[in-house]
Amino acid sequence: MPAKKSKLLIAAAIVAAGSAAVYFYFKGLSEQVSNPLASAKVVPDEATMAAFVSPNPKALSQLQRFGTPGAQKLVGFGLKTFQEQSLAGTQIDFDKDLKPWLGGVMLALLPPEGEAKTEPPKLLLVVSIKNKLSAWNFANKLKSQQGAKIQESEYKGVKISEITEANGKGYSVALLDDQLVIAPFRKTVELAIDTFQGEPSLASQKSTANLFSESAGVQNPIATVFIADYPAAMQQLKANLPDELRLPSIVLSQFKQVKSLVAGIGADSAGLRVKTIAQLEPRLALQNSQGTPKFLPKFPGETVALVGGKGLNRIWSQANVEAQINPEVERSVQQIREAFKRLDLDADRDIFSWMDGEFAIGAIGASGDDRDILSQLGMGPAIIVETSDRAAAEATLKKLDAIAKTYTVSVSPRQIQGKEVTEWKTPTQGTLFGHGWLNENSVFVALGGPLVDAISSPPQQALTVSPSFQTIAPAVPPANLGYFYLDMEKTMSWADKYVLKAVPTLVPPPAAEVLNSFRGISVAAASPTPSTAELEMLFAFKSN
Repeated sequence: MPAKKSKLLIAAAIVAAGSAAVYFYFKGLSEQVSNPLASAKVVPDEATMAAFVSPNPKALSQLQRFGTPGAQKLVGFGLKTFQEQSLAGTQIDFDKDLKPWLGGVMLALLPPEGEAKTEPPKLLLVVSIKNKLSAWNFANKLKSQQGAKIQESEYKGVKISEITEANGKGYSVALLDDQLVIAPFRKTVELAIDTFQGEPSLASQKSTANLFSESAGVQNPIATVFIADYPAAMQQLKANLPDELRLPSIVLSQFKQVKSLVAGIGADSAGLRVKTIAQLEPRLALQNSQGTPKFLPKFPGETVALVGGKGLNRIWSQANVEAQINPEVERSVQQIREAFKRLDLDADRDIFSWMDGEFAIGAIGASGDDRDILSQLGMGPAIIVETSDRAAAEATLKKLDAIAKTYTVSVSPRQIQGKEVTEWKTPTQGTLFGHGWLNENSVFVALGGPLVDAISSPPQQALTVSPSFQTIAPAVPPANLGYFYLDMEKTMSWADKYVLKAVPTLVPPPAAEVLNSFRGISVAAASPTPSTAELEMLFAFKSN
């Protein structure tokens, strides 16, 4: 960030933007945790969004337990470089001038003036002061620097300092008890003063107060984001993003389904956890589907990655809608259509139309024998799909079997523990592909003989009871919408053996150091009520 930017805004931005990395390396922070509700008391209730970052000692203690020494050193070096570049051209030292007094930081966005919804939102920064003497010393240091002009006045008995830098940039600052409010425009600071003196605030809304205080239910919260009017906030974001960062319209269409949202980031014994709770429009409420995912126990403990959910047919339909207005999506959809067309299959009718139930797609580690296709890859895919139209699914599989027979591939049935599976084989590579039915309405396809055996038979150790899964994956909520699981240790081990040995420069050493500090990543999405959607992510780290 260039030095011409506001020095105080730079300092606050450092805290807000680098919060997760900061907790690994900041030592000696005050044991007093800043209270988001205190900051919310000076934020007008019409704010569309508020984000709060807290120097939580418990979170710091947890995060210091994670990450390899090399990864911590890299993050620390990056943070130090960021601080030096951000404060370049100033006389500010982060550790000496900012760290002693900075508490929690809240960034709030207020609606633009008038009816111009496409105008940028008004920015309000609220910085908690944990040491007034240190803050006073820092303020005096700022005043002593050359080039800046400071004009002081009062509004309703509160002093406002309007600071104009040599380049003409300016901002306004006021102190409200232990909260320092900062904004590019004086009017925004005046609104904060009005709120502090009794006008409705975010903290005065009961539901908002609960959301802030609970931080979406995460332990040891580091940051909390609350979006009171989700469609309005996203519309402002869309209007003010540069062209190269335009959001896909399929993403924007999802904004209309959400009324408000709260997200919390916290650190617990497993790693860094993110939880989001969204309130949905009643008319767009989700169809609640009870029960844990059926297909998770079907995958073996050797599973490296897994993604699951419901309704591939709906996902395909949404992609087709997006393709009408997004050229990139249109190209991808067209490529999928052309690929199936070459097999004389219609993507809509023959493939996605019958994929209307639960699905799970996994990558499973397996080596196979010397002639097996898996010996060359080290892992292979397997998919299980639930359908309400078994006849349509069987018709598609028969078409594929017929196509395989036109090549040098034998198609024959095999019995595996009472289940009949169909395998494609070649004399040189054995089983290339297999498919079969796990029950009346669940079909599977898998690459390579070992994976056909693994999916069609009860695993010796199911993924759900494996130590890796139980460490990395949070409990999948009963009303499940979707999930994702990645075992980073298995992934990096596979990459070292099958990819990086051939292309050692594919992953630079610093990136490999960071990746090797992860145990894995998991995501679970659920709908506990028709009007509520929840998303939980866990970044599980290795202990140091």
